[in-house]
Amino acid sequence: MNEDEIGANSEGETWQDETLPSSPADPYAGETSDAGSGGGNRGRKRRAGAGGSRDAPRSRAQGRLVHSCIVKLIVQRVEPNYAEPWRCKSQVSSSGTGFLMSGRRVITNAHVIRNSTHVRARRSVSPVMFSCTVEWVSIPLDLAVLSVNDVDAFFGATASAPTASDMAAAPANDGPTNVSTNGDADIQGAGLPLSPLLPGLDENVTCVGFPTGGQQISVTRGVVSRVDVNSYGVLRIQIDAAINPGNSGGPVFDERGRVIGIASSHLRGGSNIGYIIPTEVLLYFLGMARGGMEADPIERSALNCERTTKVMAVLAVENEGVDVGNEGTGDSGSGAGVVARTITNGENNLVVAAVGIVGPRMVPGVAGLGMHIQTLENKALRKRLGLRDGGDGGGVRISSFWSPSPVLYADNEQIEESDDTAHRLMVDDVLLTIDGIEVGQDGTIPLSADRPHERIGMSYLMTRERVGHKLELGIVRAGRPMTIHTVLRPNRYLCPVYDAFDAHSSYLVCGGCVFVPLSWPYIRAHKKKAGFPSFGAIASKPANGAEQVIILSKVLADEINVGYHHKRFLILSTVNGSRPKNMRDLIRAILRAGNDEENLEFRAHFDNKEDCEQFICLNVEEAKAAEGRILKQHMVAQWCSDDVVPPEMRDACGKDDDAATTMVSFLEKCI
Repeated sequence: MNEDEIGANSEGETWQDETLPSSPADPYAGETSDAGSGGGNRGRKRRAGAGGSRDAPRSRAQGRLVHSCIVKLIVQRVEPNYAEPWRCKSQVSSSGTGFLMSGRRVITNAHVIRNSTHVRARRSVSPVMFSCTVEWVSIPLDLAVLSVNDVDAFFGATASAPTASDMAAAPANDGPTNVSTNGDADIQGAGLPLSPLLPGLDENVTCVGFPTGGQQISVTRGVVSRVDVNSYGVLRIQIDAAINPGNSGGPVFDERGRVIGIASSHLRGGSNIGYIIPTEVLLYFLGMARGGMEADPIERSALNCERTTKVMAVLAVENEGVDVGNEGTGDSGSGAGVVARTITNGENNLVVAAVGIVGPRMVPGVAGLGMHIQTLENKALRKRLGLRDGGDGGGVRISSFWSPSPVLYADNEQIEESDDTAHRLMVDDVLLTIDGIEVGQDGTIPLSADRPHERIGMSYLMTRERVGHKLELGIVRAGRPMTIHTVLRPNRYLCPVYDAFDAHSSYLVCGGCVFVPLSWPYIRAHKKKAGFPSFGAIASKPANGAEQVIILSKVLADEINVGYHHKRFLILSTVNGSRPKNMRDLIRAILRAGNDEENLEFRAHFDNKEDCEQFICLNVEEAKAAEGRILKQHMVAQWCSDDVVPPEMRDACGKDDDAATTMVSFLEKCI
């Protein structure tokens, strides 16, 4: 990944969540020569398909079939407040679009349902709303799978499973099955067909969804403008069909009526520049979900992704023949609820009723090699790095690493950490090939064997593969060609990027000092405030295990912290001489100091100014006495967020609610 690709929404893309009523339309009642209401392309003639022949007009039955598979989503959400993490923002209502796939599931964008408390769905052919449960989410890929709680009522009495002919007509991939077009018999239970191919440039596309402007289904049309990768190296398609608020999650069709992508975002300030997620990425996501691949806790910042449960009652003993499954839920939203879960107790597996955070399961993030590159157009630099091609060849220089160095292999044998670095990527290595595909000196590769004259960023070769996939890399080191085998890991950042995935609104209040972990959502929440630093020097550092950057965000004013009221946006260095590696370690350090020391001593510094420390000293007994007063004055419900409490201390407190609310009670309980 290129250095310029670090960060979120670097090109000003705007998520489309909100919608207002829209006007009715019937896009598939029959084709016309003029394009529909897509902004900027009114009156464009529809050209022949890629095969050179024009498809026959679609029947009204096919139009109704497509309509029946488009879903409007109404979402109630509560966004986290990274400026004051102990409270959430006000509940808001938003809407988006989804579409049906085989297995009676709904596909949409992750940003449509992110931080949702309740999701409802309405088929475009029905006025009735039904509650949904979010099952799988990939926030880095911006995709989600939902299930409808009352499936039979949602699909109707005439719902039917895909027929054998439907299955035979489906593309040879992991996507939804094709649908029957022989009349209306299968309309209620059908899913939309996915195209296994990447659309060509200038190919006609049709966006269907529920954008702003009316209540009913709406259509915009345009062409494929560009095939590219986003700032994180994930494949995307640019189109000029209008993508407006509410279109997000809706299908985008080619001329044959197959889904080629999912409407996702548009470029803020651009003219008819919209982006869709291609079906290739959707199939990649569905493959991981169907395989049960979940993100590792470390990838999700280690501290915040535990779906904790508390046993309420034993429902059955699984070994006695009760078939309940591994996990199920009757919850109608994506928050806390009661679940059926299997646990092991001695020789028996008990099926228990448990309560806790049962939110959607997360697939692993985008895979990569965790490195920055430098293009090699300069002939003198190429010669200095050992390339003897006269400046006409390919290759890029590896300039640094922003994620842990990947585990590398030689002759399919894993190289241990203590072994020589001969089989590891190093700074100043020149990367020539990835799995035999030549990397250009500008960091691009041919799009495909069939489209060699279209080029795309080389990160696409990594992001299209699952975590754990092995790559063969051809490099030049000090003029010597080498071949290295590596395994892909999730891209990880010291400064987490995605809200609700690797970034969370965690906090800790001690003596009025508010400590939070640094993340890009936190930066975006404060970047317009006077004196807020960029944190660029830290954000580009490599991630290392469960390490977090801890920020003194602000000081809640009280008599005990006079003189510190204006200190904010400082990077915490030490607590009574020890350096905490994350928020949980910070609590441990405070506990040790509270037991053994007279004062709590925090040393912090400004971004990129480690030699200019700020010293905050608080008397332990005064901090304990003032805690309740400070929390009450500033309307803070408890002294820290639940996710940052160390597991061993949580177990020691047990069911003591007071210990969870105030730090004084908590520390006394854990002594």
